[in-house]
Amino acid sequence: MPIPPIDRQSTFKRDMKNNEDMATAMNTTSYRHSLTQLFTRHLMHASMPGLMPAGPATSRAEAPGRMPAVLVERLLRQEEKRGVNALNRLGQGLPIATFNAPQPAAHRAATYSYPIHIERASIDALPASAGVYIFRGANDMPLYVGRSVNLRSRVLAHLHNHEEEMLVRQTRRIEFRRTAGELGASLLEQSLVRDLQPLHNKKPRQKRCLFTLRLSLDGRPQVAQVAERDFSRAENLFGIFASERAAQEALQKLVEQHELCSVATGLEESAGEGMACFGRQIRRCRGCCTGEESPELHQQRLMQALEDLRILPWPYQGPMGVIEEVDGWRQVHVIDHWRYLGSLDEEHQQLRARPAASMKGFDLDSYKLLIKPFLLQQLDLHALPGLKLPALA
Repeated sequence: MPIPPIDRQSTFKRDMKNNEDMATAMNTTSYRHSLTQLFTRHLMHASMPGLMPAGPATSRAEAPGRMPAVLVERLLRQEEKRGVNALNRLGQGLPIATFNAPQPAAHRAATYSYPIHIERASIDALPASAGVYIFRGANDMPLYVGRSVNLRSRVLAHLHNHEEEMLVRQTRRIEFRRTAGELGASLLEQSLVRDLQPLHNKKPRQKRCLFTLRLSLDGRPQVAQVAERDFSRAENLFGIFASERAAQEALQKLVEQHELCSVATGLEESAGEGMACFGRQIRRCRGCCTGEESPELHQQRLMQALEDLRILPWPYQGPMGVIEEVDGWRQVHVIDHWRYLGSLDEEHQQLRARPAASMKGFDLDSYKLLIKPFLLQQLDLHALPGLKLPALA
């Protein structure tokens, strides 16, 4: 009996169709199950054909349930490498794990396994509100301090983040302190970082001395070293800088931006009366050095330029309370000379003691958090007569 000739064109088209089906199964956007989608479809056809929707008639070679043995072995090897037994999970009615597709956030949250070494009650107690959280390790050592407007969501994000595996591995429990708003959380976070010095937080820089710009008797800005306690009390101080060089560079930049005279501001010595400074030669000075601009107008423009850097002295005689309120809960943040001392509410009528080292000098972090809303009159400030300040720990 003669052997019929092989229709190579039909075979090629059938192989191409199989490849297209496989590519569709591997790259479908509706399921994103990669190779597992194809594998599961064949298993379901083979074991429970009644549950699968009827499809178009196919040839024996393309019938459901038949799958190349090489591909089956490849899929099983991939599942075995990931530590997942697809057949057992399918038999138990569990979803088959994907190979390379990310799971939805809701699925990750529902199936997430919490670290067994972290006290589960401390995780369950986290509220979905603003505050500060503290990761604590062995012997209650503070590991990390953070803040969020949603404590529970933020802490769970830490636990899901593989890049923070070392922090999670060292954690034994999670402590939180609720606040009435974002300002209170920011103030409390920076104070706890200074007080506790957690292992994984960026260490605050210890500034031995600070520099500022101060006007001389003839009205020229000069770089001056000032005691930290004077920043909240002295007037006519402009800017806070960690070094003399940083203050000098800030003054130079100010002169360039506002077309001020480098001779009149003391940055350059005069070559002679009426001689142009370097800035005037390159048309970056309006001519105070050459008499084209009056000294009075130049001084006025200088003060306007310095105003953005002015350090505002504490304008009150004693500590003041900044009130924040949420859902009927009222919290008072106590501020004195721009330093955050703590918060009061119905349960906490007295301020907590803080380390003496944290109470020294000028609290630049608190000043930066408070000065903008203060100038915009966004702070609900109230006097606190008779308030007993805490003792230093």
